[in-house]
Formats: sequence, structure tokens, C-alpha cells
Amino acid sequence: MTFLIMTVDNMREVEQVTIIGNTQDTALWIWENLVPKSGRAASVQGEVMRCIELLAWEAQNNSNLNWDKSFDDILAYLKETYLGDTSPMSAFFDENTKSQIESDLHRLGHFILPTELDSRVYNEELPYIEEDLYARLTENLVSFCRQYPSLLPR
Repeated sequence: MTFLIMTVDNMREVEQVTIIGNTQDTALWIWENLVPKSGRAASVQGEVMRCIELLAWEAQNNSNLNWDKSFDDILAYLKETYLGDTSPMSAFFDENTKSQIESDLHRLGHFILPTELDSRVYNEELPYIEEDLYARLTENLVSFCRQYPSLLPR
């Protein structure tokens, strides 16, 4: 399947993720080429990257104060895409990786809003703002793309 993507200069067709350099380089390529300026991405790879970045932005810049059902839907989409029985990505990951992904997604969705804090709150109850979980989810996406670079329709 060929996807049309818009670049600064023109529109071009893309059939697969371009694997370049290290994980960060490939993740940046996915972001720049598969994630639209607004709305959902046409490919699974682009949509997964868009979702990870939305979750990171909301937690790190807003302390999840804007969290609503749309963020719950994002987590559900990531869980289904990474771990669902019929997902091509799920078939790629071993059980240890799946367990880590499930734990990471669970942590990102379970927190107490800063507006509801009281004196007994522990760090593990706050919105997750460290980079490691988001980076690990991105690394999982890039690992999948290295083995299966063909774009998957969303």
C-alpha cells in the first residue's frame, strides 16, 4: 500500500518507514513524514508516534490537567496496537517486552491530578513526566519498523 504524504516542498508517495541512523533518527523520520500537522495519521506507525507524543506533551507540559476521554482512547489504541491479539505489532514482541509495554501504558494512565493532591501523595501517583517510558514505547515502535518497514494502514 502506498501512502501520500505532504512535505514542505510537495506531496510524495511513501510505502515504508525509512530506517536511518539510530532509534532517535528513525523516530524523527516517522514524526516528520508520517504524522500530519493535525488529525490522525494514515499509517499505524505514524499514529503510534502521534499518540506517544500527545501523551508525553500532556503529562510533561500540562501535568495531565487536560486529561479527558480522548486520552483514555489514545491509551486504548496504543494497548490494542502494541498488545492486541490481531495486531501485527503484538506478534512481533516477546512476552517480556509485551509485559513491559503493558506496565508502561498502565502507568501513563493511572495518576492523581495535581489539582487533587493531598499530603499523602507519592511520586508514583503523580502524572508520569520522565522521558524513559515514552522513549521505551518509541524504541519498541522503531524496533518493529526495523523488522517490518512497510506501512500499515490505520
